Amino acid sequence: MSDLARINDGSPFDAIRRVRPDGSEYWLARDLCNLVQYETWRNFAAAIDRAKIAIENQKVPLSSHVVGVDKVVERPQGGSLRIEDFELSRFGAYMVLMNGDPRKPEIAAAQGYFAIRTHQAERIERAVDVIELSTRRLQLIQAARGLIDEGHLETKARIVLARGLGEAPELDAATTPLYAQTFLEEKGLSRQRIKAVSGPFGKRVKAAYVLEHGEEPKQYPLETGNGQVRPVNAYTEADRPLLEQIWAKYYEGELA
Repeated sequence: MSDLARINDGSPFDAIRRVRPDGSEYWLARDLCNLVQYETWRNFAAAIDRAKIAIENQKVPLSSHVVGVDKVVERPQGGSLRIEDFELSRFGAYMVLMNGDPRKPEIAAAQGYFAIRTHQAERIERAVDVIELSTRRLQLIQAARGLIDEGHLETKARIVLARGLGEAPELDAATTPLYAQTFLEEKGLSRQRIKAVSGPFGKRVKAAYVLEHGEEPKQYPLETGNGQVRPVNAYTEADRPLLEQIWAKYYEGELA
């Protein structure tokens, strides 16, 4: 069995991985060519050409994954020779190997390695994105102190923190925001139908709230789909039975 088949025990692909000054990683195509034991560069270059087409067909920027880094070397007998080579991202290397000769056990081992490592990298990137988004939202919540009800802000902060940690938030129904639009989305209405129904539905819910509580509901800012922020009547999960009553009385039979 080739050493490449034992990729879980000190992977040779990790050994040839290179790192740029900015911390980004890459593999040189010639290193890979040697490692997967291609007889000629010409055959491996054909796999690179197929990978380029596949990457472009996925509408992915080719320059982010396959970059030519040819070099010129002096020949002992005089003159110079241009050596073709490429810097490959993890995804780029994976695509090259996916377009390699499937009959070679070294290619099969390499495909397995890069498939696993690419999936792991994607999971890490998604986690980082969630953390960065949560950080920005917490900064906005902090900036809104004094402008928006503290209970509302605390609940929003709990939700953001829980999502950033991959946990379910522990919330008090009396302070957990519930917007009419969110309620209608939960009912499975299309965006167009929500747009037509939300106005009358909101007015009926507000009237029922005033009748029950003797005061109008508070208003909180809500970010719309187009990025605008507008004040809307903000209820809480404790008011959900009220919204359910309005839904059942006026809309359930017609829209369900």
